[in-house]
Amino acid sequence: MSERTVLRPRMGLVVYGVIAAMALVAVISVMITPGAERHLLSVLPLPILALGLGWITLVSPSVVFTDDALEVNNPLKKTVVPYGQIELVETTRGFTVTTPEGKVSAWAAPPPDRLSAERMDPRDPLLWKDPRRLTDESQSIRTSAAPGTYSGDAAVNLTHRRAQQQRDAGTPIGPVVRTQNVLNTVVLITTVLVVGAIIAI
Repeated sequence: MSERTVLRPRMGLVVYGVIAAMALVAVISVMITPGAERHLLSVLPLPILALGLGWITLVSPSVVFTDDALEVNNPLKKTVVPYGQIELVETTRGFTVTTPEGKVSAWAAPPPDRLSAERMDPRDPLLWKDPRRLTDESQSIRTSAAPGTYSGDAAVNLTHRRAQQQRDAGTPIGPVVRTQNVLNTVVLITTVLVVGAIIAI
């Protein structure tokens, strides 16, 4: 049975929810304020732009693990990388895999910010309980690779999936496929066109 694991930053969803709520409040307040209705068209472009760009950058990006491949959904690009094509996994500047065709970085799996990294103790025994953890040459855990961080969770899941595929040896390895993120491209074009049309009125 095919299993999919989807990683998406929770903070991005929270921020988008706040943006959506603020946009709704702004539009409603203009609509219900006596005499302010005539300013609605001048107010609308900003909420529409914020919602469109917020969807593309905060909600849509994800890292997906399937039985056979890693899917990296960035704002405008989607890359499918079969596990057998992955040569190296890095987390220092965010979750990045190296393939024969180059590097693929995931927008949805950044490294922890400096404050979070400073609060984290790489020697914490809790970090060592996950057998899929990534360690460096000195057998210590980088904060960017620690379970519980976006980049670390992605690396841990990838390690697990690759181990599973190695046990199922014999599966043909497909090519790395890079395509346009059609939905996000449509959202971006629509947002720009709608905002442009409203401004032109």
